[in-house]
Order: sequence, then C-alpha cells, then structure tokens
Amino acid sequence: MKLVRLDISKAGVEISADIKKQTMEANALLHSGKGAGNDFLGWVHLPSSISEADIAAIEAEAAKLRAKADLIICIGIGGSYLGAKAVLEAMSNPFKLLHREQKQPTVVFAGQNISEDYIHELLEVSKEHSIAAIVISKSGTTTEPAIAFRLIKAEIEKRYGKQEAAERIVAITDQARGALKTLATQEGYPTFVIPDNVGGRFSVLTPVGLLPLAAAGIDIAALVRGAREMEQATAENVPFDENPAAIYAATRNLLYRDGKKVEILGSY
Repeated sequence: MKLVRLDISKAGVEISADIKKQTMEANALLHSGKGAGNDFLGWVHLPSSISEADIAAIEAEAAKLRAKADLIICIGIGGSYLGAKAVLEAMSNPFKLLHREQKQPTVVFAGQNISEDYIHELLEVSKEHSIAAIVISKSGTTTEPAIAFRLIKAEIEKRYGKQEAAERIVAITDQARGALKTLATQEGYPTFVIPDNVGGRFSVLTPVGLLPLAAAGIDIAALVRGAREMEQATAENVPFDENPAAIYAATRNLLYRDGKKVEILGSY
C-alpha cells in the first residue's frame, strides 16, 4: 500500500534544528497523553485500536442496509457527517449519479442545517427510492439532526411500519446515556458507539464514518489498513526527517507564524 507523500519544497520555509526539536517534543507530549486536552486523544492510536471484529460488525450492518435500501440518509452535523462526506467525495466517481444502473446505494446527508427546503426536497425525492437511515448524535438533542431525524423516522415508519423501520434505522450514539441512546433501546435499533475520547472532527475512523462509508460500498477494511500504516509512519519513535506528520506540522506552524493563516485542502 502506498502512503501519502509530503512535498514541502515549494512552501518557502526553512525548518531549523530548534523547530525540529520543538516539534518532536510536542509529538512526544501528544503520544504520552499528558498535555492539555488529553481526554480527547483517542484518535492518535485509533487505527490500531480498531479490531477485526469491529470492522466485521460494521460491514455486516452495512450489508443489511444495502439489501434493504438504495438510498441511505446519514443524519448528523459537523464531524458526525463531514468525515464520511469527505471520504465519499474523495473515493467515489464524481459522476456516479449519471450512471443509469447504480451498483451501490446512494448515501446522502441530512441534519446539517435547518433548511426546510432541503429536508422537503430530500423527502420528495426519497419517494422514488427504498430508504434507510443512519442517525449520528452523542446526545440526540442537537437541534438540526434531531429535527431531521424526527421527519425521516416518521417517513420510514409511515412507509414500512414500526417493526420494519427498526431494521432500516441504525443509531450511532453514546454507549450508555442520552436521548438517542434511550430511543434506540426502546425502538430496538441496531446501535454503534461514539467513543468518549474521540472528538467529532476526528471520528471518521469510528462507526461515525465507517458505517456510512461501508453502506456506500467503500472497502473500510482497506481504509483502516492504510490508516494503520500511516499511524506507524508517524509514530513517536519515527525521526523528524522521516515523519510526514511532524514535517507537515512544523511547516504549517511556520507558515502560520508568517501570517499565512488560511489553508485549502483538496483531493484530485
């Protein structure tokens, strides 16, 4: 598997020995988990902490959704949907929707805004499809996804009945508490857990990102294997000049100090 390569030759920065030292000290602090914000560092070793059983469970649930629906609505806001959306856009044919025959379900997103036009148009177009939903919320009370989920849940129950709806809705939420966890238990929804120590913006390699991706037909086992290799390539014991994460962090920090505070990330 090929790793991401980093080329800073045109960045216009010179990384001094002192900056390298500061960067590696910060890297050691990150890996030790002793710095500020250390209660949300689960992402540092997330790829290697994902078990084969975790992947198998996610793939099995995704297969059930694909068997029932050709349109899967992923409900979430912020990091609860942006990670999956970014990977889908990076790894999918941008003209997929123009193919007359779709080999995999289409995954669309809701709950990221409160536009009544958006949700109305989604519900209208969904009438032409068999639908399922993945709802993602730690608490279940965030306004935008809560509104979207109520409307989409009602539509699924109206079409298929409550018993079948329970097989078409998957909840990704807190392990033990919260409104969505309570509802999922009451309704019998399949449920996956949002880890307590992983923030939303880093959650793409948790069920938050992996289930929508698997439902769309992405090979999540291969995705995780690649992430594990990159975890090793950026480990604490990798020297600065061989560590792409350290080099990037130092480069970006130097650019920031120079007043270059806007960054654009794109995939081609």
